[in-house]
Amino acid sequence: MAAGGEEKAVFHALRKDAAETLPRIAEKHATVVEDAVEKGAKNLAAHAATEARIAEDLKAIVSSDVKVAGPRVATETNALAGAGGEVRSVVAPRSEIELGPLEGDAERFGNSALRDGPNYQQEIDGQLGPRGLDRAEHDRLRLTPTNNLSEEEIRQVVQVRDAIKLDEGRMVTKVVKPDVAQAYLENATELGGRSFNPAEFRGSIARGSDTADLRSMDELRDGLALDDGGLGWTPIPHGASEAYQMRFPAPHGMHADPTLGAVGDQALADRVAGMAGQDAGKAWDAPFLGTGYTGGGVPEWDAAPTGFPHGAEIWRLNADGTEEAVGYFDKNDGLWKYHD
Repeated sequence: MAAGGEEKAVFHALRKDAAETLPRIAEKHATVVEDAVEKGAKNLAAHAATEARIAEDLKAIVSSDVKVAGPRVATETNALAGAGGEVRSVVAPRSEIELGPLEGDAERFGNSALRDGPNYQQEIDGQLGPRGLDRAEHDRLRLTPTNNLSEEEIRQVVQVRDAIKLDEGRMVTKVVKPDVAQAYLENATELGGRSFNPAEFRGSIARGSDTADLRSMDELRDGLALDDGGLGWTPIPHGASEAYQMRFPAPHGMHADPTLGAVGDQALADRVAGMAGQDAGKAWDAPFLGTGYTGGGVPEWDAAPTGFPHGAEIWRLNADGTEEAVGYFDKNDGLWKYHD
């Protein structure tokens, strides 16, 4: 058989069989197809009727009962419909999601929270060893006003002091006078005849890890060099029964320089601060040292006006060594609030 002839013969035979068989198959199964079509049509009609009833019911509810409120923070009570059938949103504003709720009776920054890293004693030892410097001699230098030190001695003190950092998130403490603490807690806008911003802090601050062991009135006053000699500026006068200390993590963007400078000599102050890369030094009055430490040896920073972080607290320290949080800063509202 010629090439392709066999395939052609098979093709014609199959076509003939199909022509004879298909009509019989169609006749046999026609009733099955008709039944399926009829059932499908009935189901579609029932579904359409159901959708129509649902649409009418929803239209009646929306027109009479549902009221949509603005965004709210989700709680166990307001996540469900309120009184009168009011439906409340459970999507919180972005700022409140980021900051989170604060409990009025939850103290966050007790003494243990202040111990969030090495203290200055440990860091000084870590700096002096590799430099081959004597600790007793270095302590003498750093507790001496820079006015009385040589250029080489100042440089040694500044290099070690500049290695002690106050990084973002490290606990910060600041002792304030009772009337200042009261002004914060009452969200006053004026203090002593001057404008006052209760949402920000400024001035001398210290790290929590460096002040955590200062538990009594005398320890605080001596460690932070707060003895004013009777001039009236100290927040902890002799015989005080209590002191107020602000506590909070160093906020993002805070600018605070070590207190480098000199006593009453701006030219020397600038030269000392320049050794640490600062533009200008402090030329403050005694008991200022200019070495970056208080007269009690605690590292000190001078902070530019900075907004409080969410949850900052004010603590009352008592003469017997006990302490308690009296208020906290709620950044959601921009207000200080008393602890419950």
